[in-house]
Amino acid sequence: MAKKNARPQEEVKSEMDMSPMIDCCFLLLMFFIVNAAQITVSKDPSVNMPNAVSASEMKDANGCIVVNVFADPEVMGGKNANALAKYNATYAPGTIWGVADASGASIGYNRNQAQELTDFIKRQREAMEAKGSIEPQMIRLYLRGDADAPWERTSGAIRAAAAAGVTNIVFGTLPAK
Repeated sequence: MAKKNARPQEEVKSEMDMSPMIDCCFLLLMFFIVNAAQITVSKDPSVNMPNAVSASEMKDANGCIVVNVFADPEVMGGKNANALAKYNATYAPGTIWGVADASGASIGYNRNQAQELTDFIKRQREAMEAKGSIEPQMIRLYLRGDADAPWERTSGAIRAAAAAGVTNIVFGTLPAK
């Protein structure tokens, strides 16, 4: 029998050009950055939020309807005169709930306007549902209550949200010092 001619295998070096894949990754990254909705929670500086023993920062504010619960101006004036000035300048006297509409304008409600607060929350919920960007069961009330505000004001805001169909409540607090 004859021996087969054995030729050594040639080593073939193959290289993959990674630049198209890197370009594609950067394009995807830019797409997601540009299309990400900037999520902010409107904060009213006149609300002195309580400190919590174990609090974590809210990472996802998407689907939150923010309601600020105020203390009496007399109580607030004793601690922070700047907050009192902002409180009086922004809202009518007797305001116990404050919200910001889509344009960022502040709206204040007094204890006789619980139905108006309910209507506001309902309009916000319906607008979020119409956008379709969030599931209806994920819509939450972000409640920022002043540490010196009476509980009745907070429970009034919760009742208004429940009447508007929003049953998930997030209480805003500050981390423990």
